[in-house]
Amino acid sequence: MARPLRIPQAEPRATLIDLARIAGVSKMTVSRALRGERGIAAETRARIQTVADQLGYRPDPAVSELMGRLRRSRHTGLEPLAWLTTYPAIGGWKSNPGTCEMYYGAAARAEKLGYRLEEFSLNTPGMTARRLSTILYSQGIRGIVLAPLLEHGGIQGFAWQHFATACCGHSLLTPALHRVSVDQYDVLRTAWRHLTALGYRRIGLCVSVNDNERIGRRWQAVQLVEREATPSTDRVDPLLTNDWCRERFFEWFNTHQPDVVLSLTEVREWMRAAGIRVPHTCGFALLRLDQAKNTAGVDHRFGDIGASAVSLVVGELSTNQYGIPEVRKSVSVESAWIDGPTLRATAIATPRAAAAMGVLSTT
Repeated sequence: MARPLRIPQAEPRATLIDLARIAGVSKMTVSRALRGERGIAAETRARIQTVADQLGYRPDPAVSELMGRLRRSRHTGLEPLAWLTTYPAIGGWKSNPGTCEMYYGAAARAEKLGYRLEEFSLNTPGMTARRLSTILYSQGIRGIVLAPLLEHGGIQGFAWQHFATACCGHSLLTPALHRVSVDQYDVLRTAWRHLTALGYRRIGLCVSVNDNERIGRRWQAVQLVEREATPSTDRVDPLLTNDWCRERFFEWFNTHQPDVVLSLTEVREWMRAAGIRVPHTCGFALLRLDQAKNTAGVDHRFGDIGASAVSLVVGELSTNQYGIPEVRKSVSVESAWIDGPTLRATAIATPRAAAAMGVLSTT
């Protein structure tokens, strides 16, 4: 006769009551401390966390979600998340189409998850990072979505330890907070793949050194990879410069004679002003499609970046993760190619620009 199987009994799960009894505090104090709520002494919080670690305490995800919804319902149904910018005026970011898309994507995702966005700026008159930290803390705001900075750099003096934060894009250099951005390597790879499919061979990349450096030289990396697969007669050296002016551009353009230019919106205006017939003489595509309409280029899906940043912050809040992370999470959003009238629709290589036009004037 077969011996019956002995199923090991699971260890009893530690509860808030167990933690409260050992730590010598109330169950409510334990709950608030583990959620990262304010008003708990640092010594008490540390003691409770030590007991929780020793007992292997793990919150029940279903209960945590239910209690989170109940807490948010006390705040007119929607707990606030800060939409934090560095513009000198509230709403100043609305002049940037890409940032607008991020905000609307973030706001929609926040509402779906039971939150709402409330705008704050680090650079309004009289504001400091320390003061704004105090304002957010006093208002009970626990999560921050950091919009792209007006100028890339660092933020000093902000009390990040009180908040779960995710930044949008690569403009924040320090501190190393969680980040959501478009996959910049994928941006140029996507553009290059579609341009070659349309028959373009002499692809000219034209960007500033600062922009290329800020994204870890990913655009330049793709250009170097694709260059190796391009016949030597069709290779075009990229224009990487901080001398960002029409004279420098046309010096490069006349020297290398690309049949399509991959760049930013200023370059399209320079080409139009010089009488270059796009796409008949030379094609053009944008690396950031939010900069102009009726143009071929790459959609960075800024709305999805904003939405993903909110999801990341809410995820951190649900596990009580605050402050500058020991290991940063970097979430990449896939880009998308959008066709437009600035490129030929046929898979036939365009004639070289110089052959069609001769030497172009830079005046």
